[in-house]
Amino acid sequence: MEYLPNPHDRLFKETWGRKENAQSFLQQFLPDYLLSSIDLDSLEICKDSFVEEDLREYFSDLLYKTTLSGRHGYLYFLFEHKSHPEKRVALQLLSYQQGIWNLHLKQEPLPLPVVIAMVLYHGTQQWTAGNSLLHLFGETNERLLPNIPDFRYLL
Repeated sequence: MEYLPNPHDRLFKETWGRKENAQSFLQQFLPDYLLSSIDLDSLEICKDSFVEEDLREYFSDLLYKTTLSGRHGYLYFLFEHKSHPEKRVALQLLSYQQGIWNLHLKQEPLPLPVVIAMVLYHGTQQWTAGNSLLHLFGETNERLLPNIPDFRYLL
């Protein structure tokens, strides 16, 4: 049996590891613009994990392959076990997205698939860590924005 260092990890993987639960959750919580782009019937769980060993006490993850606007893409769930907002989660997500893209490129050529990242947070404090990579740069001169990578994740 796989060692699960945290009971939240087991609950998360048992709950969202079931296709019907993931479909129901996504139908309830995805914004309409995304929901209309995703073929929920095509959801297929991937067994890969992208959370580093030293962070597994705090995070769990699940990756679903799906069809997004007619092409292959991924929904990446990151479950945050801490009871407070994690300021660097966008940077962690970027690293995990890169891992997903590298795995994809080992199996298929370009173009890269879209990876929609979601953070499932269950802490008692309000989330104050923003929801984008750009948030980590602080106040930034607008002229520099074309040179700064950015993406938003769903919270």
